[in-house]
Amino acid sequence: MRTLVFVTQNIHKVEDAKRLLSDFEIQHIDFDVPEIQSLDPQEIVRHKLEYAYSKVRKPCFVMDASLSLDCLNGFPGPFIKWWFEKTVGEEKTCEIARLFNQYGCQWTTVLGYCDGSETYFLEETVRGALPEKPRGTNGYHWDTIFIPEGEGRTFAEMTFEEKQSFAVTKKLLERFRKMVK
Repeated sequence: MRTLVFVTQNIHKVEDAKRLLSDFEIQHIDFDVPEIQSLDPQEIVRHKLEYAYSKVRKPCFVMDASLSLDCLNGFPGPFIKWWFEKTVGEEKTCEIARLFNQYGCQWTTVLGYCDGSETYFLEETVRGALPEKPRGTNGYHWDTIFIPEGEGRTFAEMTFEEKQSFAVTKKLLERFRKMVK
């Protein structure tokens, strides 16, 4: 079985990768990867990947997610971790959408892979909407406030399998699998 090295501090991302890339052994390397501040998700991933590769010195991949709110002209985008975990949170994010009466949003995830000679980037986006209030208990991060287009439930109200029919992670990792086979 081929091994893929995933550099992240997010154990949830590792668990998802192990489930979705079950034909590979996922080697999790957990250390703090500095994250530059940029509105360009690919620039953030490029910087994370260069740092990660310089430390592990073998082929590896990293991922970074963004949540862009229509009511804030795409903000917080790649700043969502700070927005969601450190300052604003799920309740206030829904309140902001209600204030503007504009609930549209998009979730984008970028995966970067470096094999030592080449660097590759894969990106997937899914459109959705914010609910009036956070809902659900499954998943992690902002799953409680993301309703994918064509669905009435948040990711946190879905099973893992249901979420994957909409989520970008499965699409990204399927493309990644084809690339590294």
